[in-house]
Amino acid sequence: MKHLHLILLLSSCLLTACATTQAPVAQTEVAPVQASDNNNSGITLLPAATEQLTPALLACEDYRKQDTEGQKKQYSDTLQTLAKNKQALVHRFKLACMYAIPSSYIKDYPKAHMQLQQLREDQTLTEIDKAYINQLYTFNVENLKQLQRLRDESKSLSNLVEKHEALQKKYDETEKKLLHLKNIEKKLNVR
Repeated sequence: MKHLHLILLLSSCLLTACATTQAPVAQTEVAPVQASDNNNSGITLLPAATEQLTPALLACEDYRKQDTEGQKKQYSDTLQTLAKNKQALVHRFKLACMYAIPSSYIKDYPKAHMQLQQLREDQTLTEIDKAYINQLYTFNVENLKQLQRLRDESKSLSNLVEKHEALQKKYDETEKKLLHLKNIEKKLNVR
């Protein structure tokens, strides 16, 4: 019975590992921008040369390159700027990236979903920004689906563990009763 616990634990770890692996990305004609200090996640966000990018995309890339302390500082600066001007497009864009990027210090997929949804409805975005927002939105939706699947699997796993524990308890009680009955039978045979 203890092997069942081990099997369930290993299967949940395997499912978690499978859910977090990245699918191979198709090659594009433009070489991706490689960060010289690529110490966060190894994910390259920008598929174009830096000269072709908008300030919003550059802000997201700059945030991604930062270490945890730099990300914290940029997050607080962005929140302060948005408190003063809620329509600051670059900062709204950057906040959505902060919530959506997996290597982010403050990643929060539900908040990212809300921010990205608002940005998708913004009419002042350039075509490059819209394309990036749509890609990030799709990526975020997939992350939300995976999180929900993991929650569901975790819930069903915990239900199975509870059932297993209840059955194990019943089994132990039944085994005790059987031993007790065998002891009674031995005593009757001795007499």
